[in-house]
Amino acid sequence: MIESNEDFTLHRAHEALEVGDIEQAVYLARQVLRSAQANRNVLYEGRALACLADCDRQLSQLRRAHSNSQSAVHLLRNAQDLVGEVMALTTLSHVSASLGRNDEAVESALLAVALSEGLPLSHLQPLAHNYLGVAFFWCQDFGRAEAAFERSADLVHIDEPSASPLQPLLNLAFLEAFRFASQRFETGVLPAVNKLNTRLVDCAEIIERHGDEGLMSGMTVTTRTMFHVLKGLAAAWVGDLEAASAELLWCDAWQARSGRVNWLASMRRWLEAEAAWACGDPPLAADLAREMVAAASQAEHEQLACLGHLVIATLERERGNGRAEADELRRLRKREQAIRIEALDCRDQAAEWQMQARASADQIMRLESRSRMLERLSLEDSLTRIPNRRALDRQLQARMASSTDEALQTCVALIDVDRFKHINDNFSHHVGDQVLKVVADVLSRAVRGGDFVARLAGDEFVVLFGRASLTDAQQICTRMKTAIQQHDWSSMAPGLQVSISVGLEQAREGESMQALLQRSDDKMYVDKRGRQP
Repeated sequence: MIESNEDFTLHRAHEALEVGDIEQAVYLARQVLRSAQANRNVLYEGRALACLADCDRQLSQLRRAHSNSQSAVHLLRNAQDLVGEVMALTTLSHVSASLGRNDEAVESALLAVALSEGLPLSHLQPLAHNYLGVAFFWCQDFGRAEAAFERSADLVHIDEPSASPLQPLLNLAFLEAFRFASQRFETGVLPAVNKLNTRLVDCAEIIERHGDEGLMSGMTVTTRTMFHVLKGLAAAWVGDLEAASAELLWCDAWQARSGRVNWLASMRRWLEAEAAWACGDPPLAADLAREMVAAASQAEHEQLACLGHLVIATLERERGNGRAEADELRRLRKREQAIRIEALDCRDQAAEWQMQARASADQIMRLESRSRMLERLSLEDSLTRIPNRRALDRQLQARMASSTDEALQTCVALIDVDRFKHINDNFSHHVGDQVLKVVADVLSRAVRGGDFVARLAGDEFVVLFGRASLTDAQQICTRMKTAIQQHDWSSMAPGLQVSISVGLEQAREGESMQALLQRSDDKMYVDKRGRQP
């Protein structure tokens, strides 16, 4: 397959993204986007926006990532790029979940999973299940989240045994840390960290086995930093401050590799707050938790900001400061309300986009319907509403392209209305038009289903008999003549009588259709002369 310039440029953009050169990735993706928009190329516009959405996600520009991934999904769907649509849906689900737009996150992830199941096994299936787990996780549907993460890890092994399932396994550990913080707030008691430690052991084994190889693209720094944050939290919660401090240093070392401040800074502040709390310094812990909220807000990660409010409220309760706890919970409710309003606004925009897309689709359907109608009209005689000469020419071309046996079974009848000029002159052209309509109707009802009736011009008609013997065709022609003669023409105009002349011939081997038509025409004039007084 020849790779297009757009494919090559996007490939370079994704390579830049994987090594952390986001500026270069953005530059290349925007090149493709501008070209695609100028050329109205929906496919590459969608692919470029999907790439930009991934860049925005790494830059913690989550709202922009949401907008770009949402547009990419619709464009790639219209372009019928199923693989691209699944990838864009996973990005849309992830950023929607981070922004607190839980319904959209679950909906997008479920669609990504369903679509990916119709594709050959690849990295797409574990990716879709992983982000379905993330969506359920932030909805606090922990049972479904666990099932999705475990399915993702299993699919990684099935697809490519050498690949690393660290990302879904790490998310399982993150789930346990989040569940710990939630239960601590609800019960006021420190839960056990056994399951969290078990999950971390699974992650450590994968890291030892695979190192940095086999991770999903662009995820090395994120997964390694998260691993040390979660190990530090587990250590702080059992009072192992030395281990927690060591994990903080590891976090700093890994974050230094990215050189960027993103939502991981909020996770690090959480670890620092928990360590200060374990040291017996709740005021410092509360200040660090507020920095966690601020860092999450800066990174547009609303879910982590909400978690930070919950940590602060739990701290204030432990300090016996009921008013401060209530204030923090009010801040949490205010943030959650803002998230809901923003999510509704976003859904309104999505509904408007869908209506625009529907209107565009309706317009396309109307244009296609009009095109079909015009095509039909171009092949139809405007007076008699039967096929015209153009339609006959198409039929003749089809017969000429058919097999020799089928062509030899073709009979053609040329039909002419007798003394038609006399009808027009003595009964009016209006009556003449009505006569042609009736003749067309009688001929159409007299033939078989596979036969073809057309008006050539004026008072001339033609019938193509498909797969008929000459005897069968003669019987039908006789039936047509009789039906025309027995029609009640006087009801149309007193004294009106109508008859037809018919020239019937069968195809000969090696004969062209034009030659067959000419012989039929000659035979028709013989029939006409034989019946003239």
